[in-house]
Amino acid sequence: MTAHKTALLLTLCAALLLTACGGREEPELPRFNPMGMSGTHSQDAEKWYAMAHVLWKDNTCSDPEKAVEYLNKALEAEPDYAEALLRRGLAYSEQKRWEKAFDDMTQAVRLKPSAESYTWRGLVMLRMGNAIGAVRDTTRALEYDTAYNQAWNIRGGAKLVLGDAAGACSDFENGCSTGDCTGLESARRQNICP
Repeated sequence: MTAHKTALLLTLCAALLLTACGGREEPELPRFNPMGMSGTHSQDAEKWYAMAHVLWKDNTCSDPEKAVEYLNKALEAEPDYAEALLRRGLAYSEQKRWEKAFDDMTQAVRLKPSAESYTWRGLVMLRMGNAIGAVRDTTRALEYDTAYNQAWNIRGGAKLVLGDAAGACSDFENGCSTGDCTGLESARRQNICP
């Protein structure tokens, strides 16, 4: 290759590199997120919440004491983390620490009223023996989301405690139609619902 052709080739390559470097910005890569954190809470709070969350299966915690420990750390990092308050309330409830459970649920309802927060507070009330309060909170939950099957089933259970079998069966049927037939199946096995 002649010196002239080499110089021309180098000039052409330099021009191409310069045009490729200018004008266009490369799109920003998404944040690396191996733990699936939402980014709406501090990383530390979400880390502890995630560690506690994996202790649950089918709304039952395998280690409530460890869950409370992790959720305490999440709430130290971010005291207004409503989801962490709900989970800790559920863990307290499984430990039969009713007042602490109710306090956490109430704080979560105030911070982030939702079908979930009202349903779980209703569950805690039912476990505490307050079926009327459980009906009130699960009814409020259903105002937020009529497809929230846990609310239907918990309200059905509370109505059974109050002696309203027909109302309970209706709620269990609604829970079943929204995806969870456990309440209805259980009531049928006990000859409560047709």
